[in-house]
Amino acid sequence: MRFISWILYIPLQIIAIPVCILGMLLVTYRQMRVSKRLGVSQTAIEVFNARWTLNIFGMRNDPGAAKLGPVLPNTSTVGLWLTLFPLWFKAKIAAKPEIYPRRVEPGCENIMDLFTARTVYFDSILARRLANVEQFVLLGAGMDTRPYGSLNVDRVNVFELDLAATQSLKRESLQQAAIKSDHVNFIATDFTNDEIFRQLDSAGYDSGKKTLFLWEGVTLYLSETDVRSTLAKVRAEAEPGSVLLADIYSDRLVSRMNSRIIRKTLRYTHETVRFALKFDKAWEHQLHTFVESTGFILGETFFMGTQSQHGPFVVVAELIV
Repeated sequence: MRFISWILYIPLQIIAIPVCILGMLLVTYRQMRVSKRLGVSQTAIEVFNARWTLNIFGMRNDPGAAKLGPVLPNTSTVGLWLTLFPLWFKAKIAAKPEIYPRRVEPGCENIMDLFTARTVYFDSILARRLANVEQFVLLGAGMDTRPYGSLNVDRVNVFELDLAATQSLKRESLQQAAIKSDHVNFIATDFTNDEIFRQLDSAGYDSGKKTLFLWEGVTLYLSETDVRSTLAKVRAEAEPGSVLLADIYSDRLVSRMNSRIIRKTLRYTHETVRFALKFDKAWEHQLHTFVESTGFILGETFFMGTQSQHGPFVVVAELIV
């Protein structure tokens, strides 16, 4: 069936090129122009788009994303369908997704797999750790829909922290999508200025309970000082045995993102990339050294892109208090 899928896909993709371009333009317009108007991150919605895509391709069960996508003003599920339909059709014929999104062996990822593979790796650690904690804190939650169906959070206290504009948009969209969210404590915060644990305490966070912290897609937008400060706060305030999951990027990738065109695109919605580690060689040692300097214990890791001659471009890491 894989061979047949290619025979059917190639002419369909050629015929659908104008429609795909229209879809990409619609998604890009919503992602950039509408995000700017709303004062929210364009990259956060790009992460959401990847998870919505994983759901429709049957690679990840995410009912929250399926419901939320059609009502979010800064994305377009119609545009995504127009763009992805030939790939979706091929995947259905072959009973296996290829090209994008795709399943790859750890270490064989390329930059196109960033959001999809990163999500899968975080999910893997979350599924293992969530059963052993009583609290789940999303630091920079964005449009993450894990607390709304893809994870069993019935027995844990859930806290979502993000900028006020992002949380306002999310809460309005959750209500519009008829997604239950009264089990989630929403906390508007700014990691560079606010005392996040003072805010958490006010919302019912208990420092005596083991907690799972998820810090996904945030560190590269902060300075090293802010990254270390947040890690220090978590280590000081969390119960021993608590876990923080984070992704840390290579300086090679961050340098590329600071190229003139990409930097200008990110600044359109007031975003800049800063923090990174050197992963061109001895990347495991580099990560161990950084984690040890923060007082955490390094647990499971997923280095993405290790098969590249330049080394991995990101790592998903488990940091244990």
